[in-house]
Amino acid sequence: MVSDKKIALLGLDNAGKTSILTAMRKKFDVPEAVKGLKPTKKIERSSVTFMDHLIYLHDFGGQKHYMDEYLKNKMRYLSGIDLLIYVIDIQDSLRFDSAIAYLDEVLEFFEENKIDAPIVVCLHKCDPKIGEDPTILKNMGIVKHRIRPWLEKFKMGFYKSNIFEIHTIIQAFSRGISMLYTQNEAVQKFLLDIVDKMENVMALLVFEQNGIEIGSYFLENLTLTMKKKILTLYEIVQRRILDGNMNSYEFSDRLDWATKVSGVIQSFDIEGLLFFVLLILEEHDEAVVIDQFNFFEQSYNEIYEILRGILVDDEEKTKQLNG
Repeated sequence: MVSDKKIALLGLDNAGKTSILTAMRKKFDVPEAVKGLKPTKKIERSSVTFMDHLIYLHDFGGQKHYMDEYLKNKMRYLSGIDLLIYVIDIQDSLRFDSAIAYLDEVLEFFEENKIDAPIVVCLHKCDPKIGEDPTILKNMGIVKHRIRPWLEKFKMGFYKSNIFEIHTIIQAFSRGISMLYTQNEAVQKFLLDIVDKMENVMALLVFEQNGIEIGSYFLENLTLTMKKKILTLYEIVQRRILDGNMNSYEFSDRLDWATKVSGVIQSFDIEGLLFFVLLILEEHDEAVVIDQFNFFEQSYNEIYEILRGILVDDEEKTKQLNG
């Protein structure tokens, strides 16, 4: 195991922090899994691995007496954070003042103590049926406007999320993780090299076993709805190969009424870690699809070697540092 990182989830009580972590762990049947979740008491700690890195997750309870303690003892609770995921209930506009004031205090501490942690702001509970509701859109605009001054001082991104579309949570986590590790850059470059050599590629993505995206390509003119459909397809076919104990699974579907696609997901084990590669091709000619799938199998082997090389290199670096 190589270098470890500390990820902190902060926000007011009932913002959805614990539900987000539960969703990341469960991935399937998430709405059922989060039923009956009790408020977090103080800080709940857990850990996951990402490409052989150990990541410590700190879920900070959001009740006022806990928040008061964190802010009274900032050095004790807020130092050493490598990535901050700040969760705001986008439906609860009456608490925006409190939520943003809390974030301001945390970021002021980061600034004063030169803590250069990336910030992921989850505009949470942006459920599918209300995502385009004028009130919700207005709420998102208000929150972004009030937090925007911090964009000049920290690496920060805003992400809509909800427990009914697990890909929204995975995307937020993945973008935060990508700001911590340079391995993602190597994978991303290689994916683009593969796409340049293929035809009709609409999407090419790599995920590690915990659902964190480590590399992705989407065709430039894809709509947001199409991208969401592709990520939903990933969730479905990943579950199928896991439930069926398979290494690969080919499928056909539609991104919309006019766009038919063929896809393949392949899993592979590297140094005891499981990875998933998803390829989506637009269907024009069956012979072309078959030819591209065959070419992709060769690239799949190269992806395996690149990821393995990254892991081995990290292990060697760690051994050298430790003498």
